[in-house]
Order: sequence, then C-alpha cells, then structure tokens
Amino acid sequence: MEENQGYVIRQSVLFDNGRGFALGEHPREGFVTWQFTQEGSRRDYYWGHYYDDGAAAEKDYADRAADYQRRFHVREVKAPISRQMEEAGRQAQERQAPPAPKREAPDRGER
Repeated sequence: MEENQGYVIRQSVLFDNGRGFALGEHPREGFVTWQFTQEGSRRDYYWGHYYDDGAAAEKDYADRAADYQRRFHVREVKAPISRQMEEAGRQAQERQAPPAPKREAPDRGER
C-alpha cells in the first residue's frame, strides 16, 4: 500500500508523459489530491489540494486528471494486468470487515 506523508494513496492515474494525479486519505487529517511526477517507481508529489469531505476530494481528483489530459493531450498508462489484479485484491481485502476476535474456551480444570 503506497503512502505519502501519512496519507494512503487510494487512487492514482499516470499519463504517458510521466505525470499523474493521486487521491490520498489520512485517518485524522482527511483527504488530499496531489499532482506527481514519476521516474521509474519513484513518485514526487506536489500541489496538494486538501479536503475534509471525501466526495469533494474524489471530484477534484477526477476533474484535475481530466483537465490535465485534455489540456496536454496525454494518454493514461495502464498497469500490467497482474498489477491491476493485485491492486483489486488488496482493495477487496480492505473493504471486508475484520474477523471477529477468537475467544478461548473456558478453563474446565483437570479431568
């Protein structure tokens, strides 16, 4: 799971010019959208827009990415299918409720 400054990256889009946008969530601070530059597997995040409301952050993320794509005529770079499947599996696990804690059987003494 990718993180930046304590924010878990929930979504990101990378364009063929090595630039992209990310949506992050922090347990106490709220939400952020960043622009980033990617070189290899390293990302440099900048120009953050910070939000208390997740829906507003998701809208900003989608708007920023669409505007950038329109203005600079870039295409989205798709991850290999194996990476997409790993990501989908990880997200599904995060959405599942945690298992109920196991209770130990009561001590019945020696028999």
